[in-house]
Amino acid sequence: MARPTRVLLDVDTGIDDALAILYATATARLDVAGVSAVVGNVPVHVGARNAATVLAAVGRASVPVAAGAAASTEGRGPRIGPTNHGPDGLGGVNPRPASRVREPDPDVLGLFEALTSDRPITVAACAPLTNVSRYASRRGVERIVMVGGELVVEHEPEFNVGQDPAAAAAVLEAGVPITVYPIDLFETVAVSPGLVARLQNAPAPAARLAGELLNVRRGHMLGDAGALVFLTHPELFEVTRSRMAVVDRRLLRVGHSQAGPLVDVVTAADGPAVVEAFADAVQR
Repeated sequence: MARPTRVLLDVDTGIDDALAILYATATARLDVAGVSAVVGNVPVHVGARNAATVLAAVGRASVPVAAGAAASTEGRGPRIGPTNHGPDGLGGVNPRPASRVREPDPDVLGLFEALTSDRPITVAACAPLTNVSRYASRRGVERIVMVGGELVVEHEPEFNVGQDPAAAAAVLEAGVPITVYPIDLFETVAVSPGLVARLQNAPAPAARLAGELLNVRRGHMLGDAGALVFLTHPELFEVTRSRMAVVDRRLLRVGHSQAGPLVDVVTAADGPAVVEAFADAVQR
């Protein structure tokens, strides 16, 4: 097997961010070097604590977690109003740590510098891009896979970009290879109720926790975790090369004559195969 891809996960740990952490730490194809948290679904300190708790629940408490930006570039705080994630970020699910929960580090740039001191890293950006914009153009970022943007414009801007459009624009202009995993894919890859029940009763702690989280997740969607499956199984997805730009708080594809960098855009997925890859990994 090829050497695993070394990743830094940037999260605002709601339910699907937790699913992304579970998959990334379970698959042999990824090496999770660290996790950074940002304000988004929940306040940054809640997201960081959730990430550290999920890691401890699957025996990976040694993975460092850092709490980054507590507000967006424009000063926005956490998402307002009720959401599927609930005030605790995990929909009321209480992970059971197998070891002591490691206290998050307050220095997110220090974590990034430590992780990239000897070799580069892939950033899996599953949240608003406030943190990622601070280090995207620094030496050490090999590639960014970002959850955000829209293929079809609907009523409200997609949250990750809409929360901090200035940060999203800065990441696009950073000059590193970028793959965009848009909201359209985020909302179409879902787990069947039968598989959710099987995961809840599986012997592996990661599978049981995944099942509990999916059970309270709107539509049993994999969400952010789908972007991590993309990193390990790109053959299950269709990707096109497009020019994208931030327009009115949205990340959209634009014409060739318009300003915007060329990026890879995930446009379709073999949903059942993506779900199978996720389930296989967390059940090991």
